[in-house]
Amino acid sequence: MAAIGLFQKGDNIFYAKVEDGELYKLKGDIFGAPSFQKTPIPKKGFRTLVPVQPSKIIAVGLNYADHAAESGLEAPETPLFWLKSPKSILPDGGKIEIPFEKHRTDYEAELAIVIGRSIRNVTP
Repeated sequence: MAAIGLFQKGDNIFYAKVEDGELYKLKGDIFGAPSFQKTPIPKKGFRTLVPVQPSKIIAVGLNYADHAAESGLEAPETPLFWLKSPKSILPDGGKIEIPFEKHRTDYEAELAIVIGRSIRNVTP
């Protein structure tokens, strides 16, 4: 399986596919029909960046019964939505800062979906 990320080497910033531990540089538009170089590029001296610079992040919570139950809460009739700062996305090795020590901090893995164009009836 391959993943696509944003990388930096020196002053050069580029998207690449990571497959079997190798980087393959993007040819074309990441939000179009991307294609990649066939030959991997040398791995040394890379920095992994955040993959996108969103203008906003819309979060949804307690949107399925199992998650609500494990949190000790009842699932609401409608999901909870809130906004997060785009600065909350960190690159590999980024420092997590908790602004208020006494604030209740929750942690979990997140999945981001970038929608580059209209889609409909998509199956996994």
